[in-house]
Amino acid sequence: MSLAHAAPSSEISISWIWIAIFVLATLGLGILYIFAKQAQNIQKLHQTILEKQLAMEKSQNVLLTNLSENIYDIAKQTMKDTNQVLESYPGLEDKGHILANVETRLLDVTNDLLDFLRLKSKKIKITNDEFNINNVLNELSGSLASKFPGSEKELIFDIDKSIPRRVIGDSLHLGQILSSILEYQLDQENLGEVKLELSMFDTYDDNLEIQFKITDTGSGLTTEALDKLFIPAYNEATGTYIGLGLFVAHELITMMDGKLSVQSTIGKGSVFTLSLPFNVVDAKNKRKYRLPKKSLIEKKVFIVDNNYNSALAIKKMFAYFRHEVTIVSQEDFRKCVPNLTSYDIVVLHETLFNVRLVEYLNKIKTGKEMHVIAINSLFKSDNECFTDNVVDRYLFKPMNQERVFEMIVSMYSDTSLIYGEKSKESAKIYENPIYETRGVSRERFKDFSGKNILIVEDNIINQKVLTNLLHLSGMHISIANNGQEAVDLVKEGKSTFDIVLMDINMPIMDGYTATQMIRLDSQFDALPIVAFTALVLDSEIKKMFDCGINAFLAKPLNIGKLYTALAMYIVDDQPITEAQQTIEAQTMIEKPKEIISYAGIDIEKGIKHASNSEALYQEVLKEFTTAYGQSDDLFVKLVEEHRFEQVKMLCLDMRGLAGTIGASDMQDLVTDILQQLLYKKYEFLKNYKEKYIFELKVLNRSIGKYLEAS
Repeated sequence: MSLAHAAPSSEISISWIWIAIFVLATLGLGILYIFAKQAQNIQKLHQTILEKQLAMEKSQNVLLTNLSENIYDIAKQTMKDTNQVLESYPGLEDKGHILANVETRLLDVTNDLLDFLRLKSKKIKITNDEFNINNVLNELSGSLASKFPGSEKELIFDIDKSIPRRVIGDSLHLGQILSSILEYQLDQENLGEVKLELSMFDTYDDNLEIQFKITDTGSGLTTEALDKLFIPAYNEATGTYIGLGLFVAHELITMMDGKLSVQSTIGKGSVFTLSLPFNVVDAKNKRKYRLPKKSLIEKKVFIVDNNYNSALAIKKMFAYFRHEVTIVSQEDFRKCVPNLTSYDIVVLHETLFNVRLVEYLNKIKTGKEMHVIAINSLFKSDNECFTDNVVDRYLFKPMNQERVFEMIVSMYSDTSLIYGEKSKESAKIYENPIYETRGVSRERFKDFSGKNILIVEDNIINQKVLTNLLHLSGMHISIANNGQEAVDLVKEGKSTFDIVLMDINMPIMDGYTATQMIRLDSQFDALPIVAFTALVLDSEIKKMFDCGINAFLAKPLNIGKLYTALAMYIVDDQPITEAQQTIEAQTMIEKPKEIISYAGIDIEKGIKHASNSEALYQEVLKEFTTAYGQSDDLFVKLVEEHRFEQVKMLCLDMRGLAGTIGASDMQDLVTDILQQLLYKKYEFLKNYKEKYIFELKVLNRSIGKYLEAS
């Protein structure tokens, strides 16, 4: 019995074992399927992320191809257009101004390239220092005026009264961002006006966010154009290059923890809205601009401008001081001049003045105190202005709160905003424009060998260009990054400076204040301080001289004028007249510098691409070697790992840069590689590894030799 019962029991046990094995196997297969599915999803996710990353890198790097292939064409086309203008108007007197504008535009392209390279090599750093936001706006308007001389376009600064005078942030990059956006908008055809509105929002921890809303009345952008807005392109019709500055600006905004949005409507224009965080300097001080006397508030102001939106922005600035402001349109004023006898300040556009109006205003001024202000666009500041004794002040748009504040004080108060009387031992003042000494090269600066110069400049590119220009002169060069550093270097006495080259718009302490601080000590009365700045308004230049500046040089750098400025103060301390310079130019013109040939690179061609500035070209080469001088290792690695899309991006970069610096052999090599990639002949890429290594080695060696020889 026991055996009979045991057999079925044994069979049942075996059956359960098989069932258990089947269940376990099924579970195992299920688990494996789930894991496989998850792995597949993860792989898809990684692939999607990689594709997005590659797309971002591709859109970023493709700009260099456009840049390098067109930068020389830009220079050539711009010069061609300029020559046509000059030939069309043989009697034109302001040829120098037109040529200077061309040089400024080309210089901007080179500076944008330098910034791009510095971004690629992660050299750009965001700083947080105290600065005067009005100085940024003044330099911004001065820079734009030099690029759009005589333009009929209206630029308006509409600044909310809550905007503080001083904030903590990166003033240099803020100016660069605003300049790139405004220049892009002002470059449009059929444009009436561009308005920059500043408003403020409080955040936590006593910080603030400033919104810069830039609106234009252009033709607007399509959706496709908006998508390509931050990718540079060459406009063959106009011979201009757009987009590189916007790309750099966009990257800087991201680095500054800011946000940028663009909206556009066809036929109506575009709006750039930029928000940037700043720290507050003095949160308790609600009144940022305090008039010295109570009698200066609550004046009656009458305004007529050729642009009504501009008049509204000016009204806001006067209303800050509790002035009662009346605006009348230009058309209504021309029809019937109202009774102005009750007004304290009359602000009129220059085009409104005629014989009858002048007689009327003079009649009012004989019976009461009235101040008449003539206004016009800064773009027209080089044109002949209306002049008559009836006009007390001239103001150029766009304005800001500080300029209006200083004008009111200067009109009504005997107390100057600027202090510092000049002693008999003071260095000579040279208020006239500094003439350009012709035929100047870097070798000529050896005339100042052994002299000590202090360069006060917050822009590292400008520092390098000036240092590069002067380092063979035998001069002892010191650098200060802001006004406070300049004051410390002068007063600590370790070096006795023969001359100071002073920028004005700087963080921590601007050039105005730094000059005043130096002049407080009488032992520095004889120290020549020459302003070097983009500020160009007569009122700004007057303010510089009131602070203790001895002479004025306008940016961008003109080496002939820099030579003149140095010669005026550290050779014989005598101003150089234009006649003297003409004689000097005829007798001292130097022979053209011989360009030495280097393997793999055409130095002369590269200099032409860099705005014809050897100093700037050398900076481009230095930044190139930092960012791409070791790219052979990367190329080999990408080829061996079959990462062909990234090989393509690297070669696009190198083709662009090689063309820009004049490295035609490297440019030809990467063009061949790109051809193989285009036809998907990936198996041939391994043949280019040694060629790439060799060509880059030759290029690096030649760049090193050239820089060392220079």
